[in-house]
Amino acid sequence: MNPEQAILSCMLNDIVIAKEAVSRLEVYDFVDDKNRKIFNAIQRNIADGVIPEIITVTRHCKELAVYITELSSELSSTANYQEYISILIEEGSVRRFHESAAHIVNLGTIEEIIERITEELNFVENRLCGVEDYSTEKTVTKSLISFEERAIGKNPGINTPLPNLTNYTGGWQPSDLIIIAARPSVGKTAFALACVQSAIEQNKSVIFFSLEMARERLMDRIIVGYSGVDAIRYKLGKLDERERGLVYDVADGLKSKHIIINDRGSISLTEIEAFATARRKEKKCDLIIVDYLQLMKVRSDRNKTRDGELSEISRGLKMLARDLNVPVIALSQLNRQVEQRGNKKPMLSDLRESGAIEQDADIVLLLYRAAYYGEKETIVDGRNVSAAGVGEVIIAKHRNGNVGSEFFSHNESMTRITEYRAQPDLTINNYYETEPVF
Repeated sequence: MNPEQAILSCMLNDIVIAKEAVSRLEVYDFVDDKNRKIFNAIQRNIADGVIPEIITVTRHCKELAVYITELSSELSSTANYQEYISILIEEGSVRRFHESAAHIVNLGTIEEIIERITEELNFVENRLCGVEDYSTEKTVTKSLISFEERAIGKNPGINTPLPNLTNYTGGWQPSDLIIIAARPSVGKTAFALACVQSAIEQNKSVIFFSLEMARERLMDRIIVGYSGVDAIRYKLGKLDERERGLVYDVADGLKSKHIIINDRGSISLTEIEAFATARRKEKKCDLIIVDYLQLMKVRSDRNKTRDGELSEISRGLKMLARDLNVPVIALSQLNRQVEQRGNKKPMLSDLRESGAIEQDADIVLLLYRAAYYGEKETIVDGRNVSAAGVGEVIIAKHRNGNVGSEFFSHNESMTRITEYRAQPDLTINNYYETEPVF
C-alpha cells in the first residue's frame, strides 16, 4: 500500500483524520487518477456535512466501488497518518515546482521571476509547517512561559534607544509592526539608526533596508554617533589624532556586530521578504528596519490607487513580522497638513495614506522637534526648556498598551539620541569616556 492509498484508507475510517487531511492536502497531491477521484469525493462529503465512508463516498464514484472497499479494509492502523500527509505534500510540492518552472522561464523581468519563486516557496513552506496546536491548554502554557520569562527579567523584546520608551512599550516585540513617522529632516533615519545601535548592543542582528541613503553614509552616521566626533569635520576628514583614534576604535568594534544594510534604491516588498527570510534562516535577522515605506515598489497595477499600494505594503510588512517572528520597523512620511496648523505637533491622522498603515501597525510613533519649526523653547514635564537638542516621541498608537509621549536629547548632527537630559552635553570631551560602546 503506497502513501496515497494509506491516507485514503485512514480518511475512510476516521472522520477526524479525514477533516484534517482535507484541510492540508490538495487534489494535485495525488498522482493516481483513481485516488484523486476518491479524495475529491471525500472533500465533497465533508463540505456537505456528510461523514465519508464506503457508501457515501461510492455514491460519487460508483465505478470505483470495489477499490474503495479494499482501501477501507486493508489498513491495520491509522497511527502514521501525519507521515502519510507529509509525504504527499512533499511529493506534490516537487511536482508543483516542476510545473511552475515552465511558466517562470517565460516571465519578462527578474523582479517577476523572484516574485513568483518567492510565492511558490512561501506556499510550500506554509504547507510543510504542519498543523498548529490551537488548543486552550497550549495557548495558556505559552502565555505562562512568557510571563515567567518577564518575571525573571527576560524581556523577549529588543530595547528601544530610550529606557523610558522601552518601559512604556516593553521594547520592540517579535511579530510587531512599528511605524516611526515624521516630516522630512525631523529625524526618522536618525532615530532608526539609534534603534540599530541599541539592538547591536544587545548582540542582535539587524537588517536595514535603506531606499534613500547609501550604506556607507549610514555607517558614517553610526560611527560619528558612537565616537562623538564632530560630524562636519569627520565628513571633511579634518580630525585630530585623538579623534581619529576614537573613530578607528569604534570601527573595529562595529566589524564584529551583525548589521546588514541593503541599500538598493528600488526594492519591492517581495524582494524584502525573500532577503529577510533567507537571513532569518541563517539566524542573522532579529530586527528589520525599512527606510522608508513610501519609496517601496509594489506590483504594477493600473487600477490600484496609491492608497491601495500602501495598503499592500503595510499589510505585507505586518505579515513578514509575523511569519519571521521578528519586529519590523518601517519609517513613514507625514502629510504636509502638519505645516499648515498652528500647533505643529503631529497626530495619527497626519500619516500619509494613513488608513491601512494605522490599521496594520501595532505601534505608531510620531517624532517632533520644536527647534525644527524655529521654536526657541519647548515644554518638557511642565517646564519651559530650550528647544535646542530636544525631541519628542509621541506614542500615537499602541495596540497592547497606552499612548503617551517620551522626550529625548540629541546632539546637533542628530547622530546620537539618548534619554532626555535637562542640560544635554554630548561633546567629545566627556561623552565617549563616560559611555564606552564596545
